[in-house]
Amino acid sequence: MSPKSPVRVAGPDDYTEIWRLFAASHAENGQFSLAPQKVDYFIQRALWPERIPPMDTGQRGVIGVIGSSNGLEALAFLAIGELWYTSDKHIGDCLVFVDPAHRNKPGHAKRLLEWMRDQSRLTGLPLMSGVASSERTEAKCALYRRMFPKIGEVFLWRDGVTAAST
Repeated sequence: MSPKSPVRVAGPDDYTEIWRLFAASHAENGQFSLAPQKVDYFIQRALWPERIPPMDTGQRGVIGVIGSSNGLEALAFLAIGELWYTSDKHIGDCLVFVDPAHRNKPGHAKRLLEWMRDQSRLTGLPLMSGVASSERTEAKCALYRRMFPKIGEVFLWRDGVTAAST
C-alpha cells in the first residue's frame, strides 16, 4: 500500500486479518489475559451489525482498517460506551494498532487517529482514547498529545512488577 493508504470501515472479509492484528496487538500490549470468545463477540458485532436483534442494547462498534482484506496493515476498533457515573454516550477505543511490518510507512497511526476523530464528528459523540502499552509508550503518548487534548493518565500497579518501558 502507498504511504497515503486511506482508512476504510472493515467488513466481514476482514475478519481473519482483524484477528491476526488483534493477536499481535495483545502479544505486544495486552495487560490482562485474553478471552477469545469475548473478543470474538465484540468483533462479530462490529463486522455484522445487521445480526444484532433490534431489542439488543449491547455493545456497538466500528473497526477502521488500512490495507486489503488479505493483508491489513493497521486497525482502530471503536465502541460506544458510557462512564460509570453518567448515561452520556461516548466513543472509546478498544484497540489502535499498526502491524510491525508496516511501521516503516509514515502516517498509519496518525491516519487512524484522524479517522477516530472523524467518527466522533460523524456520530456527534465525544471520543475518549488513550495509550495502554508497555512497548514504546512515550512515542505513542507523544503522538496522542499532538492529536488530542490530554485529560489525564492511566496507571497499572501489580505487586512485584516494575515500571513500563518508555
